[in-house]
Amino acid sequence: MNTTQRKHGPVTAADDHPAHRLHASPLATAGMQARNFTSAADFAGHGIAPDFYAADSLALDIERLCDPDQPVTDEGLLNVAVKYFFAYVHDGAQDERVEYGEVAELYARFSRHHSLNEPGDDIEVMNRLRQWSPVLRVLADVSRAAHVMRAVIGQRDAPRISVGHCGPYVGADIGAGTGIMILAQQIQARRNGFLDVHSLGFQADPVSGERTHDLVHSLRAGSVMLADPTREGAYNLLRGRPLSYVANEMVAGMQQSLCADNFFNKYQAFFSAVGDNARQAAFFPEGLIAHSGQAGISLIFAKENGFQAPPEYMACEFIAQGLIIEGRVLPMHKLGAGFSRYLT
Repeated sequence: MNTTQRKHGPVTAADDHPAHRLHASPLATAGMQARNFTSAADFAGHGIAPDFYAADSLALDIERLCDPDQPVTDEGLLNVAVKYFFAYVHDGAQDERVEYGEVAELYARFSRHHSLNEPGDDIEVMNRLRQWSPVLRVLADVSRAAHVMRAVIGQRDAPRISVGHCGPYVGADIGAGTGIMILAQQIQARRNGFLDVHSLGFQADPVSGERTHDLVHSLRAGSVMLADPTREGAYNLLRGRPLSYVANEMVAGMQQSLCADNFFNKYQAFFSAVGDNARQAAFFPEGLIAHSGQAGISLIFAKENGFQAPPEYMACEFIAQGLIIEGRVLPMHKLGAGFSRYLT
């Protein structure tokens, strides 16, 4: 355990007051807040770093994960998830060492970003947190973000150079929000022997989409295209290209029901555009179990059925109950559960 200092924000006398000592981990608090928006953290400007945390830059952490000779550890994934959140807000931070106090302060501020500013708050930072709130809610749940990355990076049916796939690696994320799934594809491809990697995400929100593209592009992980992923024409750049991997980040961070507008229509447009070029692709999630109270039925959506409901249920709304990832069925409430112990 080590005490660390800040450098990305102003230090005020109030920051070092005993009344502002950290009573709960801002990482854990912000993760809970990302799910239920009721938590708040009493934060000190100086925090005690959890054992998993290392101050190396995000770019260096990613470089290590891309090396197939280096193990993929839960601690390494958490470092990437935490620093990706930080770099999303602080432009250029991906190439800098980041001390834990800086990270913890940002998470603590995010846990109250819908409230009024406090004395000493950086107004520009608080405005960014509010502007990009929908995306940052997903990233703030670092245990889930780390779990999703682990599932993608280690997916057993992902393409590998050594088993007959000569490249290039072409990945897509039809529900890109944060860009973390595009980054995970890049790491997966590098570890599996690919040198020529092209990953493209699709995002309809111009506010967060531009920032997501800038960060993903700065990490040399791919690009994010501002296009409506429910329209077949959005996927024109993928036509005629054999796909290696297809993800939908939205599913992992889902905080709303699944319906035609935000789920079924995306897959329908995607498969109409790429056709048989997705036949050999691996998918995240491998499958999704969802329940419709309206129809009184649970269904499995997967590559085999094009992630589509039968026609008679297409107008229904579904609640995601579980993901098929890492070769097993995982209830939604257990996504990220194994990582939470590192955050307190």
